[in-house]
Amino acid sequence: MFKPLNGIKIIDLTSVLAGPYCTYQLSLLGAEVIKIENILGGDWTRINGKDHTLNEMYMGNSFLVQNSNKKSIQIDLKTKKGKEIAYKLIQSADVFVENMRPGKVEKLGLGWEKLSALNNKLIYCSISAFGQTGPLSRRGAYDHVVQGMSGIMSTTGTKESGPTKVGAPYIDYSTGLNAAFAITAALVENKKEQKPIKLDVSMLDTSFILMANMVTEHLNTGWAPIPMGNEAQSGSPSSGLFKTKTESLLLAANNDHQFNSLCVALNKISIFDKDKWSSAKYRDNNKEELRSHLQDIFKNYTADFLETLLNEYGVPSGKIRSLPEALNEEQFKHRDLWNSVNIKSINKNFKVPSIGFKVNENSIKPVNPPPTLGENTRLVLKSLNYSEDEVKKLIKENVVR
Repeated sequence: MFKPLNGIKIIDLTSVLAGPYCTYQLSLLGAEVIKIENILGGDWTRINGKDHTLNEMYMGNSFLVQNSNKKSIQIDLKTKKGKEIAYKLIQSADVFVENMRPGKVEKLGLGWEKLSALNNKLIYCSISAFGQTGPLSRRGAYDHVVQGMSGIMSTTGTKESGPTKVGAPYIDYSTGLNAAFAITAALVENKKEQKPIKLDVSMLDTSFILMANMVTEHLNTGWAPIPMGNEAQSGSPSSGLFKTKTESLLLAANNDHQFNSLCVALNKISIFDKDKWSSAKYRDNNKEELRSHLQDIFKNYTADFLETLLNEYGVPSGKIRSLPEALNEEQFKHRDLWNSVNIKSINKNFKVPSIGFKVNENSIKPVNPPPTLGENTRLVLKSLNYSEDEVKKLIKENVVR
């Protein structure tokens, strides 16, 4: 078992996607994650998903995706007794993670100054839309808003379609990965220095980092990207999307070696003048003619045939697949990325993601299912030396649930 974070305790005051996905990654690596949820309905994602029955049970699909291996405790942090419980948890923890809009966590008495004084070895990680500093820092946002504000949408559409967002909430999940990376680095640093560390992780920052090549190009040359549609980032005339007899095909023949391989492959099925197109400069200057010639060949064959042929000759290519088609292929099954956990509260097995890499050829799978709302309140309080009578009183007073 690869559990490098075994013995690490994380207090998770996050909700929705980015924060919970961060702490989920850390839980898969062995950390104990105690998720603090509000006294009303807990994490909003508990009621969000395509299965309305699960939503009614506060176990919506959006919640189940990234909350396995965690404990759930409901606390009213606006009460004095609720704060006392949070302080006791944080005093015994290694990491505290929050993703409230900057300023809100301080109002709850859980800001950096207060908690780093309580625990002088605490790693304090804040995840927000725009960061803890700057003129936009007090704003909130969601994935699609940041996609628009970061500039990525201006590159993904076409002149005809206008800006187009990426379908999946990739900024949310990449921000979660960025935060998990920051925390693991801070844990290593803490072994050497043993002092509080403050981490500031931003969705907007993360989106810029994901566009590092474009941002760097603009900052150094003034170049600004235009809508690229289905064009390859390389801009190569022999790369991008081409129509076939069936599905569309994505092709990447960027350099001379790949283009030569493309020529050899195409000459198996059609007459292709390799010598005419041997110069990269000539190909660039006559891009439309080359693409038109390639398109005339591709339209006579199926995408499956062309994908197989081109890859046999070392030319990266692949047909467009729907998500169901991609997940039904042997490659997805072989990589063992999704695994079932038994969730007794909903009486079913549910497939959830493992971590996104292999260790010694093995997947890192969740052990425990996502918790029901407040499932571990009693267990967590007793670990803090609250008696059963004290627990009952806190429940009766609506401090916890």
